[in-house]
Amino acid sequence: MYDAQQRKPRKVLAIAVAVCAAGAALGPTILLAGKRGGPGPKEPPWLFPSAAMPSGNDTAGGSGTYIGGPAAVVYVDRSCVYCKGELDLWGGMVVADEAGIDVWVVASPRSVMDGAVWVPPSLRGRTVKDSDGSIARALGVNAVPVTFWVDRTDTVRIVGVGRTTRRQLVENTATLRQGEGGS
Repeated sequence: MYDAQQRKPRKVLAIAVAVCAAGAALGPTILLAGKRGGPGPKEPPWLFPSAAMPSGNDTAGGSGTYIGGPAAVVYVDRSCVYCKGELDLWGGMVVADEAGIDVWVVASPRSVMDGAVWVPPSLRGRTVKDSDGSIARALGVNAVPVTFWVDRTDTVRIVGVGRTTRRQLVENTATLRQGEGGS
């Protein structure tokens, strides 16, 4: 005979697991400063805003501005575990280097810099702190990590919200290169 009472705890457990899974799926997207800053980045292509290009004195150990492309601009928050994984991916990848793509890291206003020791050494010279949140506003960032793929004409061609996979890195790099006539 079927006993509905014995099935009830399993059903409750299944619902709890589903809720936890849904929460974990949303994990890569943390809202900055606890407030949603709008609808997020607009659909590419669009011109990378000059307001989002900091001067050399804003970098953690480097100089210059980003863009001048092709480039990947990775917006992160120090307290985000998914951002740490994203930076580890970018810091250890030679695909972007081989393709001639500059990688820039932009740290949210909440990020503690302390010489940016939480950023892989290969990216520290190209790490910028968004001290007042103006870069996030200019780019439409409302969740992290988010990567903006920018071509030589300072046009954002791809926006990736959440963790980048190695496959996406290779495909997006190829897309930027194709957009330049394969040069």
